[in-house]
Parts: sequence; C-alpha cells; structure tokens
Amino acid sequence: MMKNFVAIFVVVIFFVSGCGSTEQRGDRGTSSFSFSLDTVDGEIFNSLDIRGEKHLLIAFWATWCEPCKTELIKLAEMYPSYSEKVEFIAISTDTEESLDRVSMFAIENSLPFPVLIDPAGNTVSTMIPGGETVPYTILISKTGEVVSRHTGYKPGDEEILRREIEELLRNE
Repeated sequence: MMKNFVAIFVVVIFFVSGCGSTEQRGDRGTSSFSFSLDTVDGEIFNSLDIRGEKHLLIAFWATWCEPCKTELIKLAEMYPSYSEKVEFIAISTDTEESLDRVSMFAIENSLPFPVLIDPAGNTVSTMIPGGETVPYTILISKTGEVVSRHTGYKPGDEEILRREIEELLRNE
C-alpha cells in the first residue's frame, strides 16, 4: 500500500515539476528577452549582440533534471546543422552551490553552444512562467518574435524543434 502511494506521489511530482512535455505555439509577439548573463567560461553573453543577425533557441535546465540533460545532449547533436543561422544557448537555473556541476556537465558532454548561469535566478524568473519550470525551451526569431515555447522534454521533442527551426529558416 505504501509503495503504491510513493509511486503515485513520484509520478505526480514528475508532471507537476514540468518534466512532461507540452508545446505552446502561437505565442507570437515582440520578445522582451533582452538579457546579459555570464557563461560558465567566464565570458558574457548579451542577447542584443545577435538580434537581427541570428535566431535564438534558449534551453533552460538544471543539473538535477534528467530530462533537461537529455534535451541538451540532443540539442548539441542538432547544433552543427543550424549554428550559422540559429544561436543555441543553455541557461542553467542551478544555484551558486551547484555551479561546479553545471560546468562539469557542459565539459563532459562537449556542449558546443554557450552555457549561461543565473545563480540568483533574477533573469530566469522573468523568462519562465513560474520562474522555475525546467526543461523549458523558447525559440525566438532574429527580429525578437517568440516563435514557440516548450515546457518539459520527452524523447522526440527535438524533432518538433527541428521542424520549427526549419520552418523559421524557410520563412526568412
């Protein structure tokens, strides 16, 4: 009886925490995603540096989130096909205490795109509904228009993103 309760509790927490997968399209409009954050490499990434030049795919993640890490690995596989026209970035929602794990994950998995950190959560909280749901992915056109938002990740979701990117590039 207790095992059933624990199993049900774990499943409910999984879905409530955003690890399910939903797509939100049609949320178009001018983006307010103007931000500047440090990277794990000690550089600074400013979204305005690419505005008008490249589209932007932002993947929010955390080291404790297994679906997040799976999504980042899939995005790393896609990245070479789109890197000239789409800037991929990963923004960690981890706190100051776990920044070493963020850097370690990026290195161990040879993530080819910038990995940004926001340990205080000030920027992330303005970009994600609820401020903490991960994985959360946003695709933004080079003009600043939000093309799509995705909450959660399940295997195959990267193909949805691939189709959205392809459509965005066709409509340039």
